[in-house]
Amino acid sequence: MGFTSQDDLINQITTNGKFGNAFYNKTLASAGTAGHWTLLSGHAGFPAAATFAGADLTYVATDDTWSEGTVDHGGNVSTATKHFLSAGAACVAAAGAPWYLMAIDLVGYVPLSGTNVSTTGTKTVTMTALGSGGGTGDRYANGAGLRLFVAADTALGANAPTCIVNYLDTGGGAGATTTFTSTASLGVGQVLNSGTAANKYNPFLPLAAGDTGVSDIVSLVWAGTAHASGTVVIGLCKPLWTIPCPATGLYSKMDFVNAIPSLPRIRDGANIQFLLFQTGATTSGGTIMVDFDYGYGG
Repeated sequence: MGFTSQDDLINQITTNGKFGNAFYNKTLASAGTAGHWTLLSGHAGFPAAATFAGADLTYVATDDTWSEGTVDHGGNVSTATKHFLSAGAACVAAAGAPWYLMAIDLVGYVPLSGTNVSTTGTKTVTMTALGSGGGTGDRYANGAGLRLFVAADTALGANAPTCIVNYLDTGGGAGATTTFTSTASLGVGQVLNSGTAANKYNPFLPLAAGDTGVSDIVSLVWAGTAHASGTVVIGLCKPLWTIPCPATGLYSKMDFVNAIPSLPRIRDGANIQFLLFQTGATTSGGTIMVDFDYGYGG
C-alpha cells in the first residue's frame, strides 16, 4: 500500500525512515542533434556508461541489479509501494536549451550490430513475451503501459533508412508501429525515431490503435537502405515523469506530492534511466545533473 494521507507520508518519512534520495550525472560524449531525444545511459558519468551488452537480436531484461549501471532507489519494498516525492535537474551546455528530462523504467532492450544494422531486411528478435507472474521482469503485467524507442548505442554512419518495429500488444495480438525515418550520423544515445522532420516520433514509437502497451518485440525492419555502420538498441520502457530545464545552469525542481494526482510509482526492480530532449544542438561535453527523493508506505 502507499500513503493514506499527508500525515501518514510525513510519519513514514520522519518516524519510520522510509525515505531516500538518489543522484545522477552524465557528460555528453558527442553533440546532440536539434529536436532529438537522447538516451543518457551510454554517456560517461554516474552510473558509468552502459554498453548494452548481449547477443544480437536477443532481448535482455533489466532491473535494479543491471550490471551496466542503475540508480539505487532503495530496493524492493513489497507489500508497500514506493513513489517519487520530488525530482530536480540542471543542464549546463553552450547550446541546446531549453531541454526536457524524462525518467523512464528501462525494462529491457535488444542490441543490433554489424550486418543487423548495415543491411536491409527483417531482423527477427528472440524474446519471451512479458507475462503477469509478479516478478520484477513482469513488473508491468503483460507489458501494460510500456513503450518502444530505437537509440544509437554507438555513433551511426551515413544513410537514413525507413524503419518498422513489429511487436505484440498486452493481449498478445500483433501490432506494428507507424513507419519512421531514421537520421544519418546520429551520436551516442540519440533516438532514431525522434526529430522534427516528417515520420518522426518523440520520443516513443506510436502504438497501433487500441493498444495500451508492448508485451513482446518481434522484429525490426530496415527498408530502402540501411545505416552504413554503428550499433543500435531497441528499448522497452515505462515513462515515469518529465521536467523542464529551461536554460543552461538553471536547476529546476518538481514537487510530486502536492501536484496531485502525481506521486509516480517506482516498482520493485525498476531500472531508472533518463532521456533528454534538446531544442537545439546540445554541445559535446554538456553536463546533466539529476536528483530525486522517494518514499514508501505500508
